Amino acid sequence: MIAYLLIIAVAFTVVAVSLVRLVGDYLFNQQMKDDQRVAQNIAAALADDFCARDAQAVYRAAVSYVEGEAARILVLDRQGVVQVDTDSSLNGAKFENPEAQAVLGGEELAGNIYRDRGGAPKWLDRLNLMRAGNMMTGVYAAAIHQRDQTEGAVVYISQAQEIYRGLTAIRGKIILWLGLIAAVALVLSMFVSRTVTRPIAEISRGISRMAAGDLSSRVNIRGKSEFARLAVAFNSMSARLQQLDNARSQFVSNASHELKTPLSTMKILIETLLYQQTPDPAMEKEFLGDINKEIDRLNGIVSDLLTLVNIDSGGMKLKPEQVRLGSLVQEQARRLMPLARENGIEMNCTVKDACETTGDPGKLQQVFYNVIDNAIKYTPRGGSVNIEVLRAGRRAEIRVSDTGVGIPEKDLPHIFERFYRVDKARSRETGGTGLGLSIVKQIVLLHNGTIEATSTVGQGTVFTIELPIG
Repeated sequence: MIAYLLIIAVAFTVVAVSLVRLVGDYLFNQQMKDDQRVAQNIAAALADDFCARDAQAVYRAAVSYVEGEAARILVLDRQGVVQVDTDSSLNGAKFENPEAQAVLGGEELAGNIYRDRGGAPKWLDRLNLMRAGNMMTGVYAAAIHQRDQTEGAVVYISQAQEIYRGLTAIRGKIILWLGLIAAVALVLSMFVSRTVTRPIAEISRGISRMAAGDLSSRVNIRGKSEFARLAVAFNSMSARLQQLDNARSQFVSNASHELKTPLSTMKILIETLLYQQTPDPAMEKEFLGDINKEIDRLNGIVSDLLTLVNIDSGGMKLKPEQVRLGSLVQEQARRLMPLARENGIEMNCTVKDACETTGDPGKLQQVFYNVIDNAIKYTPRGGSVNIEVLRAGRRAEIRVSDTGVGIPEKDLPHIFERFYRVDKARSRETGGTGLGLSIVKQIVLLHNGTIEATSTVGQGTVFTIELPIG
């Protein structure tokens, strides 16, 4: 703010000083030209009477020129002696003045404006024109000729005080305007400074709170300025970081719980076998079978966790090649057909278009297998699972629909979240870890595709996977 004010003040001062000087120079030059012309006209008018040595006629003519004017006329002979003074105070005195001497030395005209700065020349003091606050005096000399000879000189003395007063008034107004503009600039600068610095301070405080670990930090900046857009971006980033932090904490909690459950089960089973006094071979075999299942379950959780970590870290690299999605889906349907028959479920696979695309066949197989497997697991005996592969514009669409139990509306937005289960007890019975759909979604996103689910409780669920063709 101070810098802006200094720049404005310096610029305005330079402009003001330059303007006053330009106006002053113009007015004084114009005054000098006009007064020199007056002096020349007076010299021409007095030439005949002066050369005729008619002092009275010269005096009367000179007085008529200055009557009613704040001016004075001196008529000098060749030696610079005053022959006529309209003030009658310097008659017979020698008047040594630079302009008079220049004219008597051969120049036609000479003139200057003198300002009393406390040390005026003696000859100027003798004119007695500095009284009554007069600070500017114009002195102009013109030669009196007779037959091309310089016989004397007319010294015309006038006051230029009005010009000086006008310039002083202009300068005063400029100073006044400078003060007003400075005051307005100060108010505007304070407003602008506050407008600019307040959002910066708000964002800085938000960053400081975030750096201290408060990911719920938000900044409130209204409007449509760059700072408002920056605040929106900051709030969006903060919300995303908070969401990621919550997801990480939830992920760690869920992973710990999921890992702890099979470990606890195995510990109970093993301790039961260890503390059994009379071993029962049948029970041992049953317990060992349960331990084996828990180990398989634990291995599945760890495998899924490693897959997700690999995806999150960018370590999962696709091995793209040309694949026919129709053939890939049919292959997974054939693999799962025995499971569907065992559960008493009718399964149909319809391929309306081969839908060739570029992708990683191994990862895509994992996607289709998981979705079809889920449809079979959550469809009761006597139900059906229908699979369709078709083209929708420039994208391939794979639909897996079932007549299963369905997903409640409140759970539907969360089914792709890690470790999320609609029915935890039922999921564990079917061997689910709560990570399958999350892995499926990540693989689909890596292929620039989308996956969505629609469901009605008691009627079934439809999973729709879209992948680009080409």
